[in-house]
Amino acid sequence: MLQLLGGRAMRGLVGVALGAWCALASACGAASPKASRSAPAVPMVQDAGGDPHAQIDALDRQITDEMARAHVSPPATATCTGATCATAMSQPFATPVATAPECRPAKTDTCTSACTLSTAICSNQQKICDLAKQLVGDDWAANKCESAKASCRAAHDSCCSCVL
Repeated sequence: MLQLLGGRAMRGLVGVALGAWCALASACGAASPKASRSAPAVPMVQDAGGDPHAQIDALDRQITDEMARAHVSPPATATCTGATCATAMSQPFATPVATAPECRPAKTDTCTSACTLSTAICSNQQKICDLAKQLVGDDWAANKCESAKASCRAAHDSCCSCVL
């Protein structure tokens, strides 16, 4: 009887261990080499409690992270103050899109990933600039918008010129 009970306990323990392994493998599936070649997940901006500065800061951090994942160096941007910022904010900016006819990235996982990141960066740029326009006279917000525009252009160029 003890031997039979020991066998059942052992099978139960093996079952629990196997179940835990399956759960772990499912949870960590994104870390597999195959998953890393697919388009990266784009994190959502955490609720900054309606504070436009906090929202801009969160979006700016996402752009920085996405630029690093895309292996695109952050472009240098000049800072503005006062009237120069107002002028910069009034300039039209057409957010570039990867579906434009002149944009012809190679059809590879690397280029698809670069273009997905470019789209996310440009989307965050648009959000930053929309928030900055609400903060009339805020030089910090205007500079974040200008920096985001430069990052959007650089990421878009990287996507469109991708050949790997």
